[in-house]
Amino acid sequence: MLEERRPVTQAGAARVPAGTDAPAQAAVPPGPYRDLVTWAIVLVVFGAYLTISLFRLLQLNPSSWDLGIFTEYVKQLAHLRAPIVDVRGPGFNLLGDHFQVAVALIAPFFRVFPTPATLLVAQALLTAVSVFPVTAAAMAKLGTGRGRAVGVAYGFSWGLQQMIDFDFHEIAFAVPLLAFSLSALVRGRTRAAVLWAMPLVFVKEDQGFTVAAIGLLMVVAAAREARQRDPAATARLRGSVIGGAFLVAWGLAWSLLAIAVIIPHFNAAHRYLYWSDGGVVGSGMPFSVTGLIGQTLHAWPVKLQTVVLLLLPTAFIALGSPLALVAVPSLALRFISTNSAYWGTLWHYNATVMPVLFIAAVEAMARWRALPGQGPPAWSRWLRTAAAQHGAPMMVAVAAALAFQFPLSTLWQGSTYEISPHVAAADAAMARVPDGATVQTTLDLLAPLAARTDTFWIGNAGNPLTQYIVFDGLNSGYYPAPKNVPAFIAELYGQNQYVKIFERGDVYVFRLAGQG
Repeated sequence: MLEERRPVTQAGAARVPAGTDAPAQAAVPPGPYRDLVTWAIVLVVFGAYLTISLFRLLQLNPSSWDLGIFTEYVKQLAHLRAPIVDVRGPGFNLLGDHFQVAVALIAPFFRVFPTPATLLVAQALLTAVSVFPVTAAAMAKLGTGRGRAVGVAYGFSWGLQQMIDFDFHEIAFAVPLLAFSLSALVRGRTRAAVLWAMPLVFVKEDQGFTVAAIGLLMVVAAAREARQRDPAATARLRGSVIGGAFLVAWGLAWSLLAIAVIIPHFNAAHRYLYWSDGGVVGSGMPFSVTGLIGQTLHAWPVKLQTVVLLLLPTAFIALGSPLALVAVPSLALRFISTNSAYWGTLWHYNATVMPVLFIAAVEAMARWRALPGQGPPAWSRWLRTAAAQHGAPMMVAVAAALAFQFPLSTLWQGSTYEISPHVAAADAAMARVPDGATVQTTLDLLAPLAARTDTFWIGNAGNPLTQYIVFDGLNSGYYPAPKNVPAFIAELYGQNQYVKIFERGDVYVFRLAGQG
């Protein structure tokens, strides 16, 4: 299944078994790192995604509080402090939320460039870099032209676009790691596949289950190939079995350790917060198989639509490869959850599925090209042949069509680049807050302030009396929006507790009474 099959010009040329590094051959197309077209694709992907995310930041138009949370997190680590993120909650240690230590890699860069834009540059770069391994697998298996086409379709796939549109998330680190690991796997480079998969457990606690799925796939594939080969070839597959078994143990051990020990240790309530979304799994409700099935099938039209849209960018060809099963743990964890935010196509949740399905499609097309031209049924043989020959351009066509439905379409809209007077007023208001001060603010101003102050989201309960409050009356998050912001602040904190020092365009700054 995961065997290296290279283009050959002579009958009977040897195939390279999985788990071995293949010798160089003249028929092998040049790698993507020496291909100027691939570099151009990567640079365009990077530029497009960085533009989308940077202008959302400049327009103060976040989709959630995550960029503010991670800006505070990285800032604390950059100054060698515990990751206390007051944006998430007063005194909240972010390691008590998720096991996301990989994000610490941004900290040295943030120390030099202390702005939330640093996180957005890192995310766009990580996404663009993942195009290289996907293209490498496609070039090796399908040839240069088809490889480039797959790279384009993958780079602009809607799952990646949605992640970029979600400001910032730690899952951005998982995208290239998965791409490099699975790319190495389909090209028979077992050791590289294992090494690239190992760091996934440090991206987020649930990624260990995906690592285990990769390992299980390696073991099953090697065992199946061993039954079809001579003893000498079977011996060469031993590395795949050992590597796969190691990944199963490594992934499960880290996920269980993070969920049961590490996260509860750092959490103030000493529990894993997301058990509350588990329903019959871990939330205190009695477990039953029928309950789990019902929970999984709940809102099935939404979940089915998500699956269909996930398969659409590969023209459903990914279904032809067992490699697509690597996406099952991610989807299963989302679909059994009682939180509806996980079920659909919004946010960042589908980004990690993209490299899995595209590399699965590459593996399927390569295998179908190598199949004999005889054997029933004829319709199946025709369908596989058509997919193998035309799958790559079909993926590009789908990507182009979907570009008008997802965030990429904002690149050719003038409103994407407009900075309104209201944003200018908000920037002027934030400038009134000195570096290092404590400040409460509304959602849209969290990230810029978190880069240089101790920032609290005004919507959290239990916030202390901060030195400053910056309040955006137009984008406060309160429903209904307060009509008289100074009166609203006085009602929350007392009549004379805060003094208004700035007002423009319905943006206000209040200073704690008695402060200089």
